[in-house]
Amino acid sequence: MDVLIRTTQIGLIVMAIAFWGSADAAEVTPEQADFFETKIRPVLVKRCYGCHSNESGNARGGLRLDTRELTHIGGSSGPAIVPGDLDGSLLFNAMTHQDFVMPPRSEMLPQAVIDDFRKWIEMGAPDPRSGAVTEIRSSIDEQQIQQAKAEFWAYQKPTRRQPPKADGDWSLTDIDRWIEAELAENQLAPSSDASAYTVARRLYFDLIGLPPTVRQIADFQKSWDRDPTAAIAAAADQLLQSPQFGERWGRHWLDVARYAESSGRGVNLTYPQAWRYRDYVIDSFNSDKPYDRFVQEQLAGDLLPVSSDEQWAENLIATGFLALGPKDVNQRNGTQFAADLVDEQIDVTTRVLIGTSIACARCHDHKFDPIPQTDYYAMVGIFGNMSTYFGVPASSIGIARGLQTQQTSNLLRMPIDDPNPFEKAVSPAELESMRERLATASSELREARINQRRPGATPVPISRIVRMTGEIEYLSAKLGGHDPQGNPISFCMGVQAKEQPKEVRLLVRGEIDQPAQVVPPGFPRVLSDEPASIADGSTGRLEFARWITDRDNPLTARVMVNRIWQHLLGQGIVASPENFGSTGSAPTHPELLDHLAVEFVESGWSVKSVIRQIVTSRVYRIDSEFDRSSFEKDPENKLLWRANMRRLDAEAIRDAMLFVSGKIDLDRPGASLVAESGYMRVRDGNLVNLFDLSGNASRGGMGAAMGGSMGMAAGAMQDRGSNQRRGRFGRNRQRGGISQTLLPTPGTDRLDMSTAEYRSVYLPVVRDEVPRALAVFDFAEPSMVVGQRESSSTPNQALFLMNNPFVIAQADALAQRVSEEAKTPAARLRLAFELSFGRSPNATEVSAIRRYLSDFEDVQSNRGRALAMTALCQSLLASADFRYLD
Repeated sequence: MDVLIRTTQIGLIVMAIAFWGSADAAEVTPEQADFFETKIRPVLVKRCYGCHSNESGNARGGLRLDTRELTHIGGSSGPAIVPGDLDGSLLFNAMTHQDFVMPPRSEMLPQAVIDDFRKWIEMGAPDPRSGAVTEIRSSIDEQQIQQAKAEFWAYQKPTRRQPPKADGDWSLTDIDRWIEAELAENQLAPSSDASAYTVARRLYFDLIGLPPTVRQIADFQKSWDRDPTAAIAAAADQLLQSPQFGERWGRHWLDVARYAESSGRGVNLTYPQAWRYRDYVIDSFNSDKPYDRFVQEQLAGDLLPVSSDEQWAENLIATGFLALGPKDVNQRNGTQFAADLVDEQIDVTTRVLIGTSIACARCHDHKFDPIPQTDYYAMVGIFGNMSTYFGVPASSIGIARGLQTQQTSNLLRMPIDDPNPFEKAVSPAELESMRERLATASSELREARINQRRPGATPVPISRIVRMTGEIEYLSAKLGGHDPQGNPISFCMGVQAKEQPKEVRLLVRGEIDQPAQVVPPGFPRVLSDEPASIADGSTGRLEFARWITDRDNPLTARVMVNRIWQHLLGQGIVASPENFGSTGSAPTHPELLDHLAVEFVESGWSVKSVIRQIVTSRVYRIDSEFDRSSFEKDPENKLLWRANMRRLDAEAIRDAMLFVSGKIDLDRPGASLVAESGYMRVRDGNLVNLFDLSGNASRGGMGAAMGGSMGMAAGAMQDRGSNQRRGRFGRNRQRGGISQTLLPTPGTDRLDMSTAEYRSVYLPVVRDEVPRALAVFDFAEPSMVVGQRESSSTPNQALFLMNNPFVIAQADALAQRVSEEAKTPAARLRLAFELSFGRSPNATEVSAIRRYLSDFEDVQSNRGRALAMTALCQSLLASADFRYLD
């Protein structure tokens, strides 16, 4: 059988993982066995085993047909047989010469043979061939699980305890009482309060990621002089209502959600619809969406009841959490791709939400935590029963030079009119012209392919096949991406549940061709008081989302309040935010962690409520002053005897430069650069047309060949009218979605954002090509769950601050602003400091700067003064005072 490369639907691939429950040998009746032995096996042996069997030593395309299990798993294109599903059975597809041809270079098999295979598949593909199933016995028994639940802190429900009584008047809140008690027990004293100036900068950067102005600091100082606690509370309330709050705290979530706008891995293809999830996260934090609802929408938004199209669209976008991860779209084996996809989804879900790496049990029992391998595959039974729509285009049967996209996906059609802002409407006449050209091009391609199989015929050049296929995909995408009136249709990334859930088998050592016993869907037992209750016919994903957010779940609230504490205090109560297991860090203040978790749930899962509670505590406002005696007792400051000195993160540094220069644009930009560029390949900092036959990062390629620049999208667009789901409010909604739209784009776009002036959270996050202004200051690796960023100090950072065009542009803008708003040298110097640091220079700084400026030649001329002021402003932007809090 000649296995060609073709677009594989993810929903079909995942079915291959779950097939084993449908055709066990024990279920095959004598009549079915006789049919297989007389009608099916002889054809397989004679016509297929020569290329696809273990005995022949050949498995062309990764496909073997000599066992039941391997026949169902299939090869690089997906499952060869899906019981009861002719369309999903690629073996039948090949026998009937649809997308494949089997046997290769031969006439179609006799109709009687084809009819036998049709009947066999429709009856459930009964297959009596020996396929002995191994049963893996776990080394983790029920007694060990129960012992861990009884003894390990993280597996026990958080409980509210009475805070210790404090001596003196240092403690203001219950948070402080827990902190003070630990300090006293270790013979440590808390540092004194920081200045109003320091606390104001701390508060503004922590809550909105921007510096306070001189006026805001002065107002805060006046309020502080009357009542520090009231001053902080009032400022916090104001900042929590600012739209910049969601941009700051939404970025924290995007770090752990491994948000990015491309697939990464070997073939780095763009995700032009990823920005919708980014905006959803920012809006959720701004509206203080209850965290339990926020989580449920991301895990099972497609299954939650809704009351409007707008809510339904928001839920679909939220499930982008499961679709955004890195993907090896170059993986030839579709079943392996699907197994890896589910593994990545389980990993990000469990590490982000419950601080537990369940994915460690994919190949064997967890080495350190009481999580048997069966618990992992119980979750595969939940996550494997959904289709993931991540929107990576087809690659013209994989033969475009330098590009081999084996695994592709559609997108979800949204129920509201909210198209990509860069999509353009087309006229009805243009639509009709494209339909006519599509019909002609499709006919020409069919003839070319038939001609290639004719003996003695002149072969059609591969380049011509590629160009014709590309044109068909372009036209199909354009037509499918617009309604009959020519208006663009709205799409998003996300997931959808399968119509009929499938059970799964455990895989020995995680190998897809070594199935063991059936594992029913379920939740990690060490975190569950009762077995998972999953209704018949349900995938279990909605039940899982509700279990995760149940107020009795021992980890969900703890993990989130620990993240909040870390972002405000510089380190978590649990220093390993994604690992609350036995190899993770023990909590420094376990009672405080429980207190915050209980308060979080009782507040209605309000993130803003927890933030307000922390920033109004005494410990939040203490100084970072060094004390040798305290340092010797607690060198890592685990007990918080002083504030942690923190460098601003990458976004805050860039945004602060734009803010003080007066150039920042606080309006949300439309979509993103990636959305504007469309479906492209990322290579060497460039966005390249997917079908650039030259293999170079240059304009032209397929776009030029077709009379214009373009980005390629998925194969032929088709409206899956049968794949719909009726909403609670009576409207039909698309479930499976249509193949993604196509955006006219340049052949190449440089991912250089040095001239962008909007906030950093809106910069394109392309895997392996993060903007320099972010990457140099330890931006979160977008292919990983990053709960705590590194904070380094490197020569590259100094070079960036000295030479990068963005920094120079902001220094020049700041110098111009200072020169325009102040008239004397002394006033300009003072204003430069006030804009940069929120304070005036001291006498030492004034003296040093005057000496520095005197070194400039011709400082009395207009040009000399301008150069000197720009150099001064750049030195302020590059200073430690600008980059560090405290």
